[in-house]
Amino acid sequence: MRGGWRAPAFGPRSCAGSRIFWLALALPLVLGGPAAAQSDPDRLRAAKELVFDKKHAEAREAWEQILASSSGAQAETAAYWVARCSESLGESERALREYAQFLDRRPTDRALAEEARTSRVGLAAKLVKAGQRQHLAVLTGALTDPGKTVRYYAALQLSGLGKEV
Repeated sequence: MRGGWRAPAFGPRSCAGSRIFWLALALPLVLGGPAAAQSDPDRLRAAKELVFDKKHAEAREAWEQILASSSGAQAETAAYWVARCSESLGESERALREYAQFLDRRPTDRALAEEARTSRVGLAAKLVKAGQRQHLAVLTGALTDPGKTVRYYAALQLSGLGKEV
């Protein structure tokens, strides 16, 4: 069609297309760094792989990034895994605090919540054995936990403390 209507040029070589192309390419990097350029499922998969590869420091960082940019169930899961990574790194006090932060979110996943409460009991017992008696309240409080597993584990851990308690 000579002299007829033509669609405006659009693509990386046109002026308007060039701006849109570069904006679409750069926006995820500007807003959240390289991690934001990944889709949520990719970020979750990568964080899980780091945990299973026992790269706990890197995994904790990945889960912290997911936690910072998520909400709802995804944020709950990320908060749990942040604490779990800290526990795996041997950072007991930090993990104890992070599990409490996870539980403060009132997680909907009952299994993760019970696992977090159980982990807190184990961490508190370890810290009390190391002389940090201020964590004894976590153990005694767990004796009234709604979960039978948590209650039994707390009783077992307390009995292992002997006359110290």
